Amino acid sequence: MMNKKLNFDTITSFAHVNSGSRAVAVAGADDVAVLGAVAAGLAAGVDFSLVGNKDRVLQIAEEHGLDFGDAVLVDSQDSDEAEICRIAAGLCAEGKAGVLMKGLVGTASFTRAILDKEIGLTEKGSLLSHIGFFAGIGNRKAFLITDAAINIIPDVEAKKRILSNVIGAARALGIREPKIALLAPVEKISPKIQSTVDAAELKTWLNSGALGTVVADGPFALDVAASREAAAIKGLNSPVAGDADIYFLPNLDAGNVLYKSLTVFSGVSSAGILSGAKVPVVLTSRSDTEEVKIASLGLALQIASSKV
Repeated sequence: MMNKKLNFDTITSFAHVNSGSRAVAVAGADDVAVLGAVAAGLAAGVDFSLVGNKDRVLQIAEEHGLDFGDAVLVDSQDSDEAEICRIAAGLCAEGKAGVLMKGLVGTASFTRAILDKEIGLTEKGSLLSHIGFFAGIGNRKAFLITDAAINIIPDVEAKKRILSNVIGAARALGIREPKIALLAPVEKISPKIQSTVDAAELKTWLNSGALGTVVADGPFALDVAASREAAAIKGLNSPVAGDADIYFLPNLDAGNVLYKSLTVFSGVSSAGILSGAKVPVVLTSRSDTEEVKIASLGLALQIASSKV
């Protein structure tokens, strides 16, 4: 069961980050919103290596009254965007930082650096995937969803690696035996709906102990996964229904729509990271609020601190 103290507020305040956590490397640090999250981290005792235009970083600090005195500034004003990303990713690959964070750089350049074999931030057979953290929806406990940003139409083997990523993150957050809802449009397995076929296979695979002790069920439509009452109406009795720690989406369309529906329409608290590299990666959208950036950084730091 998820630790009751593990909610959005504790993530935002970095409350679970221990003193053994390593630094955060920021690629393209000369960005106001990102530096707001950095300031919050510095105030909580987190170390940072800020890769970017040093003059611009110092200008932002002066304009907004931010103190970056304890951060390491890696001046890259003469470097192109790709090189900035390579420098930051390299710090993580060399063990000088335990979290990689995207700043004012393009997503394509950023992900290319993560996947660059010469840098060595990913291992053979690994797969990057996005993990979203949500809390504050009524009395519902906090939960994770995946994948809402990276993998478009993953096959079963890719889904197994995505599940490995999210289950590892769940355990790092204190959920020792996560309950996983394998989502699809309907509960009946149909060869015409690939997500139901995949969910049935993944359910058997997960419950066999392939990724340790978990409780997986599906295929489930979202209402059944989220509500024990909805499950009962449909004649389904499942320990996962209404109590899922992880909602596993079948493809990018479903994952992205669910993720953004939760954030746009309900206004609930959220955080998001990339998993599958040697370190957690903070990859937020330019439209994300500073609060989301801070929470995402906190989420990555919690997962990184569990590996120390």
